[in-house]
Amino acid sequence: MQNFIAISKEIIPLEKSAIVIKNENQERRAIFEKKIQEIDLFEKEIRDCIETRAAGVDAAEILEVKERTLEASSSVALTKKNEKLSDLDKENKLDLMELQQLDTRILSTLSLFFEDSIYGAQNTYYAFIEDKKLRGKEISFIDNLQYEFELMFTQDTLKVKDLQNLTLPLWSKSGILSREKKVKRLDVSDFHITNIEYEGNNLRAVLEDKDAENRFIISSDEKAFLIMHRDYEITRDEELNAALNSDSVNAFIIKLRGFFTEFMGSKSLRRIMLDGKNVIEENRVFDCLKLIASIYGKLVTECLEKGYTEGEITIKIEEPEGMRTEKYLEKSEILRELSTIGREGEELTTLLRVTEA
Repeated sequence: MQNFIAISKEIIPLEKSAIVIKNENQERRAIFEKKIQEIDLFEKEIRDCIETRAAGVDAAEILEVKERTLEASSSVALTKKNEKLSDLDKENKLDLMELQQLDTRILSTLSLFFEDSIYGAQNTYYAFIEDKKLRGKEISFIDNLQYEFELMFTQDTLKVKDLQNLTLPLWSKSGILSREKKVKRLDVSDFHITNIEYEGNNLRAVLEDKDAENRFIISSDEKAFLIMHRDYEITRDEELNAALNSDSVNAFIIKLRGFFTEFMGSKSLRRIMLDGKNVIEENRVFDCLKLIASIYGKLVTECLEKGYTEGEITIKIEEPEGMRTEKYLEKSEILRELSTIGREGEELTTLLRVTEA
């Protein structure tokens, strides 16, 4: 809650600044377009006047004066329009630079909060090879809000043996004449893990050797796992399945699930979408804060109902070591902090359900 108050006090003024810049830019463009229209209209009136005045004139000297006058008028008009266009272009570049700086500050400010403080979000994690380097992203959803993190890992490549050694069975033909099929246990420890997708209890990982000659896909949920070798399902084949070390595979899957924690280097917020639209571009960051406040509001109501003192939000915390503590936050403190934002702060206090009865 305190983090939410802090980012609201910082983010709302930033978004207001971005809105002001965009509005001023639109006004400046409207003025520019009006001036261009005035120049074009004036040039046209001059041309019409001269054409009318020279109608029926056959004298070469006068026609030459006419043409030179029209050329001069057109040249001056074009020069003035280019000057205006250049001025507008400079202003646009300055505005764009300032907006990009504001966007970066907004995303940077929201990054840690979105990472730890959005309750009830569904998270999907991805790791993949891009430009021969291991990269990743996290996409999270709650209601009509979606946000995406770029993930950086502690190493540029990932092999199976970085987690554990692993062998998988497959069919192999042996013998010179009969080419008898036999079960072969292939050591995949040196295979690269080229793709991981992890959501809830569902996981999918792709293992490939150097030349991509052998490609395994391991998929699992909370009940079972499935292994494919190219297009052949190993786990459905009775003999191959019997030769499979299930304990080793299950241990590997557990380590794959922990990959996004153990091998995480850093993560940064890159995009926030609301109703399918970019909130930064659409200036809807405050709408996101309102949605989050409504989620918090349900928790606040529950805390107030179970609290000991009226108007006091009580949170019970159990530490990993088993130690239990409590934290308290007065409704009046939230009201006081958010009131400094103005109308937006009042809206948030209503959604947080901390307004005085």
